[in-house]
Amino acid sequence: MKLAIISDPHGSFDDLKAVLESVRRETEHILCLGDLYECHIGKKRRNERFHEVSDVVTYDPDYEALLTFPSLRGNQEERIDEVLVVSHPVKTRIALLPEQTTLDEALFLHGHQVKWSPDWEPLVEKGKYPLVFIGHSHIPGIYRKGRSIPWEIGQPFVLKKKRYVINVGAVIFDREWCLYDTKTRTVTRMKA
Repeated sequence: MKLAIISDPHGSFDDLKAVLESVRRETEHILCLGDLYECHIGKKRRNERFHEVSDVVTYDPDYEALLTFPSLRGNQEERIDEVLVVSHPVKTRIALLPEQTTLDEALFLHGHQVKWSPDWEPLVEKGKYPLVFIGHSHIPGIYRKGRSIPWEIGQPFVLKKKRYVINVGAVIFDREWCLYDTKTRTVTRMKA
């Protein structure tokens, strides 16, 4: 199976639309690792509660129409859910998002749940899954034993029977995503 893994669209209609057009030339299977939305409320104000959706998040029906794929809950969704205290379609969507999911030997999560080095390299503890896919930092990369491995756009990277952390990059601004082929056990860094 070929799975397109995207992350961090942050409510950008143009960037998400461009990425989805690129993705659909390769596969119909899509998973988003989170941060579908951009929360207008900073971390320092997360104890406040808001009754106006527009104070917390931009609601765009055209953007919502693009969200036809499964997604995980990112840190932006967590904050929106925490501070927005009214019923709204965005809040309903967020309530249904899982924090993580798995597929065979791979674990998928947003990435805000892991520790990061000062250089924004993920420090993922060993676990049951040899492949861990994340987003969050907006910095694409493949990591093995805490070290970054070169990963060029458009070049399939063969995953040996070892443990890897794969950061798929960001939809917003960079329009990057990852094509994971479970049959050939490759990941390809893609750009729309």
